[in-house]
Amino acid sequence: MTDIERALVIGATGNIGRIAVELLRERGVHVRGLARDASGLPDGVEAVSADVHDLDALGAAAEGMDAVLLIWPSLTAEGADDVAARLRGRIVYVSAMSVRDDAPPERNGVWGQVEAAIRRHTGDWTFLRASGFATNALQWAPAIRAGGPVRIPYPRAARSLIHERDIAESAVAAMTEPGHTGRAYVLTGPAAITQEDQVRTIGPAPVVAASREEARAEMLAWADPAFADGALDYWASLVDEPEPVADGVRELTGHPARPFAQWAADHAADFRPLSTPEVARRYADAFAKGRMERALPLYDPAVVRAAPLEGGGELRGLDEILAHAARLTADLDIHGVTVHGPYVGADGFAVRFTFDQTRRSTGERSTLTKMSLLTVERGVITREDVHYFDPA
Repeated sequence: MTDIERALVIGATGNIGRIAVELLRERGVHVRGLARDASGLPDGVEAVSADVHDLDALGAAAEGMDAVLLIWPSLTAEGADDVAARLRGRIVYVSAMSVRDDAPPERNGVWGQVEAAIRRHTGDWTFLRASGFATNALQWAPAIRAGGPVRIPYPRAARSLIHERDIAESAVAAMTEPGHTGRAYVLTGPAAITQEDQVRTIGPAPVVAASREEARAEMLAWADPAFADGALDYWASLVDEPEPVADGVRELTGHPARPFAQWAADHAADFRPLSTPEVARRYADAFAKGRMERALPLYDPAVVRAAPLEGGGELRGLDEILAHAARLTADLDIHGVTVHGPYVGADGFAVRFTFDQTRRSTGERSTLTKMSLLTVERGVITREDVHYFDPA
């Protein structure tokens, strides 16, 4: 039974969004799903392939909706006010438990700033202030598949991680049932568990304490310095003061939050060594969809890359390879990439890429085609050999 008929899920193909779509449909709600690539949504769901900051597409997608689930896609609140202004109906927003009602938005980080933007445009909101997502443990999958070690800053930091299904179920309850308007719920798992115990729960792999400097350098590949420093300070504090536990999941759904062991069991396949065809499929799919962050976990951190026509010798390690890639593309605007393959062999696969690009310094537009030959061992890419068809 539900008191809404039509709902928009923003971030519909992500870990939380795809479950929310499924649950809303089970309740008889007509679902419209917005994502950068919404082509994989199930039949019967209105798919809108657009970025949330495409305000015209967002406004059209929100038109006529009784409720919206907003999963914010970035680590900055830039554009949140414009996005909030275009939403319609009841807005349920997945926020963070760090947000404090007695603090100004600028001290509440991106999550609190998005909350403030929503408040400015409507009173019909519900905020789900979640603890750390259990899905963040998927970053350890390559190391665990390879037998470790898993390098973690502050292994004894204890977090009350929450299962993505508990967030989705809570969100759907807030969207479809009365009585939740203007309320903020804190959602956590049922207990705090240290990071080293999280690894042990997933499977046998040794844990090594990474230095703060090492962890910060890795985070700067996807976060700004302020965010990285804030996150590391917070994790350090959880060694002596574990993350709190709240009962918001039970309040919204009527059942207790799932333990981390349940999450690990549900995701056991993600930590088993991948077959070569599966690595190849995921790799090609990530590049075809422009989702480089999905390809990176498929590499062994110590991967070797050889590309003679780029100059220099072999590159060793993912950090060195990414830095080299940044230098190669610093003067380029890449308009699109066509992916051919994968072509799978016994111990690896090949993918052909054709880039449509413009060199900024000259304004010259051209295409460039290369073939990557990738070696797979223990379910990860350990070597990449690159050959160009037209290196000019």
